[in-house]
Amino acid sequence: MKQTMKNLVVAAALTMAATSAQAALSVPAGNSLVVNDSSLNIVWTQDANLFKTQANSYAGGAAAFVTAVINASGGTISDLPNSLDTPANSGSYNLSASDFNTSTGNLNFWGAKAWVNYLNNISYAGLTNWRLPQVTPVNGNNFVHTLSYDGTTDRGFNSTLVNGTASELGHMFFELGNLSAFNAAGVAQTGSGLTNSGPFSNFQSAPYWTGTEFQFPTTTTDFQHAWLFSNANGAQGSGPKNDNTRFYALAVAPVPVPGAVWLMGSAIAGLLSLHRKRTITMKIG
Repeated sequence: MKQTMKNLVVAAALTMAATSAQAALSVPAGNSLVVNDSSLNIVWTQDANLFKTQANSYAGGAAAFVTAVINASGGTISDLPNSLDTPANSGSYNLSASDFNTSTGNLNFWGAKAWVNYLNNISYAGLTNWRLPQVTPVNGNNFVHTLSYDGTTDRGFNSTLVNGTASELGHMFFELGNLSAFNAAGVAQTGSGLTNSGPFSNFQSAPYWTGTEFQFPTTTTDFQHAWLFSNANGAQGSGPKNDNTRFYALAVAPVPVPGAVWLMGSAIAGLLSLHRKRTITMKIG
């Protein structure tokens, strides 16, 4: 039995070695609801318009689904104080059905946050640590809002050239082999945008929310915007939190252990299952 286990582990390791040369984005064995990003040690929801899919399939209908999403957050979302809060600058926003568009899958910022809370509430894909993707400053200290084409600032194109992991959405977009509308020299390039969705379904050629709130350099107190990444042109920027007509949401969750080990565990589990089946067949035969 010890030798069998050793062989299984070796086989799993060889399987991992064979797949390491492939894209870092893959659907793990046994959980088709997520896409594993082994380079960031996170998983994404495999359905890139999952909110719409869930709304359309909810037993009580789309309106009842929105109610369930709102209730999962207790009817309110906390954020950095801004004039769009209820009441203004309170750091709290009262959710309503108008924050969601079930026919398209669009959500405003607070709707996206509420939907992530709902995923945690139902333990979607067996996980309870879902969140919106994050953005951190390229320079490691503070956000720079000047437009750039070479990834040297936080707003603009090719956002991963300098700090490849500062933008989770940007990292995933380029990891899929997609191109920004402009190259690093600021020259327009053909074949840009969302041309490759990889293992994802229902990916929209549109901006997606991050959970990182945005403050314009000219203001010191009002966080009415949040960072976005657009699959339409491969650009990172911001959008008003109350816009529910243009933006979509993907959820991410840190994997319980480093991604490679998690996938190896799935591979070992599959091999063990196959070994048990063969053993049973031999005994019956």
